[in-house]
Amino acid sequence: YYQNKPMNQKLINIILGAGIAILLFLQLKNAGNAGGASSVKSDTAMALKLAYVDLDSIQEKYVFYKEKMQEFEKKKEAADRDLNNAFQKIEAEKNAFAQRGNAITQAEYENFQRVYQSKMQNLDQQKQILENGIAAEGAKTMEDLKKRINNFLVEYNKKQAYSYIFSYSAALNILFYKDPSQDITNEVVAGLNAAYNKSGDKK
Repeated sequence: YYQNKPMNQKLINIILGAGIAILLFLQLKNAGNAGGASSVKSDTAMALKLAYVDLDSIQEKYVFYKEKMQEFEKKKEAADRDLNNAFQKIEAEKNAFAQRGNAITQAEYENFQRVYQSKMQNLDQQKQILENGIAAEGAKTMEDLKKRINNFLVEYNKKQAYSYIFSYSAALNILFYKDPSQDITNEVVAGLNAAYNKSGDKK
């Protein structure tokens, strides 16, 4: 049962995928035009300076994100292990009871069934609680990730003066065309990792 039905293997991907979907629509507009984000082409038009960040690369290269993913996987594996051990214990009790065969009275059988069903229901509830806890922590992590990227881009853009910085992901591609020359992902990843290493949060 629990060996064949562990905690949803896709749970972490769903949690973080949902966060990536939110980040996909992250756009940073240069505040106050203080850095001269655009130059006047005519009296009525402004030239926009655009760039984009590949979120798939951030998943692969941002140390903070990779460490959080490893934490989630370890917690999921530990939860699966604990749930499976609890299930095996319940199953062992059932097998030991069944070995009594014809010596089992109707009253004993009915009582055992009630206890067995209660234990299985408790196990299902425990599984749900663990999954909900991981999901909540995942949502919090994605909020932190979004904040870290946004804060970095605000500082980064003071010098670069982009009008808009878009996010891109192969899973949710809203950019029909992207010019590789406008890809600032490597700079962003390098800056994020540098900031993370200095923050003291790195394990």
